[in-house]
Amino acid sequence: MVILNAVGAVLLLGGFVAAYLSARERAGVPAAGWFPDPASMFLRSRRWDARAWTSQVEPGSAAANRGRHLRGRFLGRWIWILAATLVVLAVGCAVYRTTGNVHVMAVTSGLAMTGVCWAFYRFAARQLALDDAIGITEMIAVATAVAGAVILIAANANSALIDAGGIRLAAGTVGFVEEGTKLLVPLALYALGRYRDPRAGIGLGLAAGFGFAITETTQYAYATAQASGPDFCGTETAAPTVTSVIQAQVMRIFTVSPLHWLWTGIAVAVAWRLWHLYGRQGTTGAVGAIILVMAVHSANDTSATLGCGRPAVSLAFQVLRWAILIGTYLVFRAMARKSTPPQLIGAVSRGWTPHRLRTDE
Repeated sequence: MVILNAVGAVLLLGGFVAAYLSARERAGVPAAGWFPDPASMFLRSRRWDARAWTSQVEPGSAAANRGRHLRGRFLGRWIWILAATLVVLAVGCAVYRTTGNVHVMAVTSGLAMTGVCWAFYRFAARQLALDDAIGITEMIAVATAVAGAVILIAANANSALIDAGGIRLAAGTVGFVEEGTKLLVPLALYALGRYRDPRAGIGLGLAAGFGFAITETTQYAYATAQASGPDFCGTETAAPTVTSVIQAQVMRIFTVSPLHWLWTGIAVAVAWRLWHLYGRQGTTGAVGAIILVMAVHSANDTSATLGCGRPAVSLAFQVLRWAILIGTYLVFRAMARKSTPPQLIGAVSRGWTPHRLRTDE
């Protein structure tokens, strides 16, 4: 445990320093100006301040091309990244099934989770032009710092809560522990004057979620393979098999872990935009969004304990968690698309076109 904590501290400190030092001032893209209002179907212009759509509007000479449903910049290299990830996952699982070596499953899980994260990031970056606001080196540094925070802070805090009050207490507070851990690095960098562009903030939030998801998924390969004792419902855990470990890890990679970066992405997309546009006056809304995400995260994990001894209820909550994944993505998209820059309006689909932007009228 001491060695693991030391590794976490090194990753957290090293990643944070690297993220701080690699940050550089970037010019807003495009430059400030008036553009057809993407949130309106009428002849109206809205001011873009080089980093965000403002609430300033005026009559315009043209209506914005608000894109089409299910068409736009959907296809991209992220598909090839995802395809390569599926190949790595299939090969790794086959080797694990043959050898039974849990280290193989852990490495496979880490690589596959990294691939899924990178595929999603390239998809989101394509919709929001995130490369104009944050670079890959900075993303890796933030993900590394958060990986260290997971080992040093979240893992120890969750273990302490389980020891103090059992699994129900840990599940009820997990959202506050884990979201707080993920947001620690982005908030500290923001406080130090780094990455304050709203789109850079979205990149930070996703990177933080990626760091958490990759680390946790890799750890779960070992935890699932070595599981024993009582489970969430207090009953004896079934002896793990190679098949059950593979199934659990695949499910985590594609359905559970994506929630980590979507939740953090929502909180940061809201907070950074409000702070950019309204300064301290936006703090109430920013903090409210963060707390709401924490509460939803805790509620999602708590649902795993509510169907104990009731298979029908357990199945209903499982279906609900699938719906939560879809709904969380849609909420992330709704918050992130408020920062879709002018040069992409009309090129992205209507789903990624800004909607419900505030006006001074």
